This record gives sequence, structure tokens and C-alpha cells, in this order.
Amino acid sequence: MRLRRGPVRRLEAGRFVVRLSARERDAVRTFIDQLRVLLTSENPSSDPAVARLFPPAQPDDVLGNLEYEQHHGNELLLAKLEALDTVERTLEREELNGDDMLAWLGSLNSIRLVVGTRLGVTEESTEADFAGDEQSSEMFSLYGYLTWLEGWIIEALDEELSSEDTTH
Repeated sequence: MRLRRGPVRRLEAGRFVVRLSARERDAVRTFIDQLRVLLTSENPSSDPAVARLFPPAQPDDVLGNLEYEQHHGNELLLAKLEALDTVERTLEREELNGDDMLAWLGSLNSIRLVVGTRLGVTEESTEADFAGDEQSSEMFSLYGYLTWLEGWIIEALDEELSSEDTTH
């Protein structure tokens, strides 16, 4: 196992450490709360950011997609809300298990997708695209931070999967 100095790393089988500053944890808490409000007050047809979180299962089949949403939409929403609850419940912990890490990854990615949708971020977007507007520039910095943090989580989870592959 290599030594890493990032905010997230694998400790041992099924255990991870998350080291964030109090300010970072407060920011995550704030955005978790905001995402919960968004998810419970809007839907994919009323808000493009929510639509980004619940893309159509069958984009070329309007009726099939509507049927899918009617049958599975609440389950998908509940899963996102449960993941937010997990992050909120574990936010002050430094040690997390694999399920907790997956909830963190999904929730942080949902926040990142909302921010990116609100800003109109594309694969080609850079800081310079948002430099003229202080609020947009700050939001793009948040987008970058969430992308960076997700990268650390993915790497730690990947180490877990790689370790499992070598033990079987």
C-alpha cells in the first residue's frame, strides 16, 4: 500500500479515513442541506439541475420513461435522501466504512452535478470562463473542489477493490 497525504484514504479492508477541516465539513453540511431542500421541493420537470440528477432511463421513449419514473422515481429519490442522511450522520467522523464512502461519493457527486448544471459547466470549461462574476467564480471553485475530493474517494475505493481482487 502506498502512502498518500490526501483527505481520503483506505485504512484496511472496509475502513477509510476522511480528514477534512472544520470549514470543509461545515461547507459539506451546508450543501447537503441545500441539496435535500432541492430534492424535496423540485422535480426533474421543474428544475434542470434535478433533471440532471435523474436522467431519463429511456431518453428516446417518452412513454417508457414516464412509466419508469412512475414505478421507480420515488425509490431513486429515497436512495439519494438516504445517502444525504448517511453523510450528515457521519460528517464528524474520521473513520468510515465502505457503504458510508459510497454515500459520500454519490452525495458529493450530486452536489457537483447541481453546481455544474447551474453554472453551465462543460468539459471545456475553465476558471477563466467564470472570472468576470465573483459568485460564478466561487461556485466554479466549489465545483473544482468537489471534483478533487471525489477523486480521492474514488482512488480510496479503487484501492479497496484492488485489494479484494488480490485476496480472492
